[in-house]
Amino acid sequence: MALIEKAKGRRENQSPSGYVRIFGIKELGNLMSRVQGAVISAGSELEKLIWERVNRIEDLDRFIADITNRQGEDKICVASKWQVKKSKTIHSQYEPDFLAFNPFKLECYIIEVKDGDQFDTKKASGEHTTLKNFTNDIAEHLPFSTRIYLRAFNVKNKEELYQGLKGKFSIDELLTGQELCELFEIDYDEIVKIRTSDQQSNLEYFIMEILKIKNIRNLVRNFLKKFND
Repeated sequence: MALIEKAKGRRENQSPSGYVRIFGIKELGNLMSRVQGAVISAGSELEKLIWERVNRIEDLDRFIADITNRQGEDKICVASKWQVKKSKTIHSQYEPDFLAFNPFKLECYIIEVKDGDQFDTKKASGEHTTLKNFTNDIAEHLPFSTRIYLRAFNVKNKEELYQGLKGKFSIDELLTGQELCELFEIDYDEIVKIRTSDQQSNLEYFIMEILKIKNIRNLVRNFLKKFND
């Protein structure tokens, strides 16, 4: 999991964050900004953990050109967003997080990865449009049938995700983290274990930074006295 200690918050020369306005304490606002930065970094870290474990495509253009010789391979081969962007075969202004191929079935899976479990339905509609536009862009260049997927790693129930997205994606366009790992043939539990390993460090660091703030330290002392009375 991303560490708060290493996260960047709002810079000193920037205007006060919303957290400062909520709490009225600059140091606390800056700490909360770093927490938010860690949450954002966790999404990038998740993509990296997945990418390190999949059956990676080394050269996407060569893979596509050689696909007729790969039709006997019954394994999922995965390309990353940056490979899609660099490709001379695929021409699109959009880049999904992962592009996965099943050469045996001649299927291509266009996958957008989400770390959280809360979704803005307007943004979700935009995500669906983007994935569909990408599908249309690549359709004539790839000898594959295509399927789009939105994957929410921390959602265990697709029905819950479907309801949260207000039907912007159909139920068969959604994947849980467990299902994605099964598709990619990687260990879901291993990734979860790695991602939770820093939780105690984050908790201890957050409390320590909170107690370094004099105003909060005094408040804590007063509250503890009341609890002890």
